[in-house]
Amino acid sequence: MKMKQIATAAAVVCGAFASQAQAQTPTFGPYDTPDLKVFLTGATAPDNFLSSIAGQLFDSNGFYTFQDDNGTPANFTDDGRLYRAFYGTTKNDSTLPASLRAKKVLFVKRSKGGSVWGVNPVARAQRVATLNMTAATCVLNSSIYRCAEKGIDPGLTGYTAPSNAGEVSDFGVSDVEPALFKAPHNVEFGQDQLTNAEVGRLDVKSANVLMMGIVATNSVPFTTHLSRGDYGSMLNGLVFDWKQVDPAITTGNTQVVVCRRVNGSGTQTAYNWFFTNFPCQTAAGGSSAPARMVDNSFGVIGGSGTPADPVVIDPTAGYTVVENSTSGNVRDCLTRAQSNTDHTFVGDDGKTYQIKFSNSTSPFRAIGVLSLDSASSATSGTIGAAPTTGWSFRMLDGAGIFDARASSLGGQVVTQGPGTGLAPSKSNLVDGRYDFAVELTLQRRKVAVTNEHGDAVAAPTGLKLDFINEFIRRVGDPAFNTSTAVAALPPTYSPPTANVGFGTRNGNTCSPWQRLFPQ
Repeated sequence: MKMKQIATAAAVVCGAFASQAQAQTPTFGPYDTPDLKVFLTGATAPDNFLSSIAGQLFDSNGFYTFQDDNGTPANFTDDGRLYRAFYGTTKNDSTLPASLRAKKVLFVKRSKGGSVWGVNPVARAQRVATLNMTAATCVLNSSIYRCAEKGIDPGLTGYTAPSNAGEVSDFGVSDVEPALFKAPHNVEFGQDQLTNAEVGRLDVKSANVLMMGIVATNSVPFTTHLSRGDYGSMLNGLVFDWKQVDPAITTGNTQVVVCRRVNGSGTQTAYNWFFTNFPCQTAAGGSSAPARMVDNSFGVIGGSGTPADPVVIDPTAGYTVVENSTSGNVRDCLTRAQSNTDHTFVGDDGKTYQIKFSNSTSPFRAIGVLSLDSASSATSGTIGAAPTTGWSFRMLDGAGIFDARASSLGGQVVTQGPGTGLAPSKSNLVDGRYDFAVELTLQRRKVAVTNEHGDAVAAPTGLKLDFINEFIRRVGDPAFNTSTAVAALPPTYSPPTANVGFGTRNGNTCSPWQRLFPQ
């Protein structure tokens, strides 16, 4: 195995280690002052993968787990989609650099809004909303502390007030490189794209490669051929009805529902690249615009946007677009479209929206915007049966369900349908056949920045930088890229090492994939 001195990327601790950690209790209280607090913002697509990295940093005493309460303190079923935090003592052994051993570390991950929140606010050192982890604002339930949010995001009313309790993130993770976050489709609500000078403040490192996928609810027949052209046309509002895709679909709700992400999401940015060619080509009609929720949905009824009076959208009226803040919201949107239950969420504008899927007694046929990091969420139930979550990953330019549990490095298994087209399998990712994949980046400030509030924010140094660099070291290692969704990048690591791709886009999504090593 050949390793070059190229830094990579990192991110979060998640549910897989949350339950494991509860077997032991740290020797300190959940609200004690840590030796080190690290705040990471950005991409939600790789959350599940990246959880496997951070969880291995803590010792056998476990760690405390915190989640957001989604603004509904009495309802625990919708928690943890926007924020997660973990507080424990790091291992005291040679697996960690000496400076990080036996330290009490509070690690906070914000997923709200997606990738651009790991890019623009990092470069500008802006205060952003975060978890309010205090005894007065958190409730312990099932070994997890459910906490309120504090602070106001850039672009929202009250952001510039000196009393804004938001915090500046230390580093960010994004599904794609910062250069792709261009206006008007790939920038967060109320903000503009970074200037060249602001981009220059960032130290940007390529990470691993992550597959994106095409998904559909169970009510879309497993025999329906989903081409990238038709899928993109549904995302862009050019195909409104499933009969245009599959003439055999004639009953129930035939209108298209799109469960997409908000502008500025890295996953959405990846779909904008693959299906609309933005921002790689914008001149002479070289790209098209993705459809938006309020602008393009047929059934917008209205409402003030408060939790008590949400903006209501009736999907029975026709083509419907739903802009979700996180990947968890997209998964919920797909599940609820299939089960005819209302989908309620907070948009990037701070307003509450409700999609009235309950207005029909028939399931809705929806597509979504998700990475293969969500594959484990789509594989509930028996292999070979329709997923009990109500949706599945499908074959690209073909027909059939892809079940990650039935795949391996050596091949792919389609559990229902004809199995035509290309599967988002690990083997196809590694050898470059499946090209709907993007390279994650990690970015941190490399210079001091003074923000709108007058905060003079230094670049990470000392123990904080050591922690970030340890994440950087681990995330590109093939040992941490064992899941179906990801692979380590060459030339940092060289095939035939397991879990390493044979080629790369060299950190530039708009460039073609280049094979660096023979198969």
